[in-house]
Amino acid sequence: MALNSSAFFVPCHNYNQICDLLLSSARTRSIVKGLQLHGYIVKSGLSLIPLVANNLINFYSKSQLPFDSRRAFEDSPQKSATTWSSIISCFAQNELPWMSLEFLRKMMAGSLRPDDHVLPSATKSCGILSRCDIGRSVHCLSMKTGYDADVFVGSSLVDMYAKCGEIVYARKMFDEMPLRNVVTWSGMMYGYAQMGENEEALWLFKEALFENLAVNDYSFSTVISVCANSTLLELGRQIQGLCIKSSFDSSSFVGSSLVSLYSKCGVLEGAYQVFDEVPVKNLGIWNAMLKACAQHSHTQKVIELFKRMKLSGMKPNFITFLNVLNACSHAGLVDEGKYYFDQMKESRIEPTDKHYASLVDMLGRAGKLEEALEVITNMPIDPTESVWGALLTSCTIHKNTELAAFAADKVFELGPVSSGMHISLSNAYAADGRFEDAAKARKLLRDRGEKKETGLSWVEERNKVHTFAAGERRHERSKEIYEKLAELGEEMEKAGYVADTSYVLREVDGDEKNQTIRYHSERLAIAFGLIAFPADRPIRVMKNLRVCGDCHNAIKFMSICTGRVIIVRDNNRFHRFEDGKCSCNDYW
Repeated sequence: MALNSSAFFVPCHNYNQICDLLLSSARTRSIVKGLQLHGYIVKSGLSLIPLVANNLINFYSKSQLPFDSRRAFEDSPQKSATTWSSIISCFAQNELPWMSLEFLRKMMAGSLRPDDHVLPSATKSCGILSRCDIGRSVHCLSMKTGYDADVFVGSSLVDMYAKCGEIVYARKMFDEMPLRNVVTWSGMMYGYAQMGENEEALWLFKEALFENLAVNDYSFSTVISVCANSTLLELGRQIQGLCIKSSFDSSSFVGSSLVSLYSKCGVLEGAYQVFDEVPVKNLGIWNAMLKACAQHSHTQKVIELFKRMKLSGMKPNFITFLNVLNACSHAGLVDEGKYYFDQMKESRIEPTDKHYASLVDMLGRAGKLEEALEVITNMPIDPTESVWGALLTSCTIHKNTELAAFAADKVFELGPVSSGMHISLSNAYAADGRFEDAAKARKLLRDRGEKKETGLSWVEERNKVHTFAAGERRHERSKEIYEKLAELGEEMEKAGYVADTSYVLREVDGDEKNQTIRYHSERLAIAFGLIAFPADRPIRVMKNLRVCGDCHNAIKFMSICTGRVIIVRDNNRFHRFEDGKCSCNDYW
């Protein structure tokens, strides 16, 4: 490529200026300028200087061109410890962990010792691979070389153990470190969040604030994600206030977590506002917004955002397409879903089992069960539990128990399966009136020592979470809740509501079925919201299982009789009930 000499001519002896220009090109992602500089370096013989080679490797690494970094590394005749460090870091930063570890091995074979720059890259690679066994070897190496007490090496080890799920080792490393920085604290918080130990993560964040730690956007992002997963909207808003005070509200990392927070708590307008206010959007925040819209049944908005994202120059990844496919599945847009599935291959993204599961779910919910089975049969990868599970759920919806049993048999052939799969099969039999077969499926679950997940619903009120299970009366306001349900039930019946007891999947008489379905957990949570929340406040209910068909219909009547907006999040999506209508258009 031709060099613009007027812009880049530098005397050969002044290689420091060349290094500064490479750093500038790396920061601004100016690939064309960087390539011109590389051409000049080769022609002038400056590639013989290790510092120039190191900056070339760094430039290609920051430009996400790791194999060009490797070429620059191999072209360098004198490889210093920093040159090795640069290439090992390059592979770790560009999601090539095996190559990072392989070059560490080559470095050590050449009698060079890894330092406090190399070891963090090696541990990062072990974390990406979830290879705690290799990570322990790197830990031993850091102890032998005396770098285990270094704050950067120690922080990377905490992060590695956390990402490998070894939270006890991570905490031990964290507690033993003589010095800790914000990366150490953030890694430990992320570890607790990843393991679902949300309370520990929140306590650690509180402790960091008490120690006057200058938390960064990664710390805020992690703790906001904890609030999102726990649907702690008010606490999340308070932490957002801290972000604004600390000027981290414009960060894409914080923004993507805030989008997830508002979305998972049923406040989609808040997610839109955060998304619009983030000035520079990374792929994470685009994906978070696409997922939010998909879960809230804003399918056309998903498609619009996907087009905007591509026009902005952002390349979609496998998560992007999964969000779009899920949106099409929720809306029954089969043709559009097939189109985006095919687009994945055009974008050189190989569909995973999750993408196939979404495609099968899309076809199955639309009643195209045979076509869904054909997709599974022709998959280039082995179908997983999630793929067969998508077909099983669709068979249950369309009451095809024969195909449901076939799908379940295929799942059992895979080996031990989740308790949810046994329950899905049991429900399919029960829905068809085959109660003996349903009982057998549940017995198989008990024989394995597993239990069905208890259906729970919860609401947040004044920073306190109120949780309900079907038919329970342990809540301090149970008497008021049941009185409200009885009062509301009479109004609903006058408005035309008739309970559909076919959703009670047990062999009991009609009166008992009627009583059973009347006190499902989401109805108790809604009744609590009616007596506890101001009249102008939407009632937001979170649920860990799929909402049953009768409750879905009942909540539509509740919204008519009370004039309230009721938002219910089940294990798959959001349902916004208003004036007797649901945002899912009864397709879920």
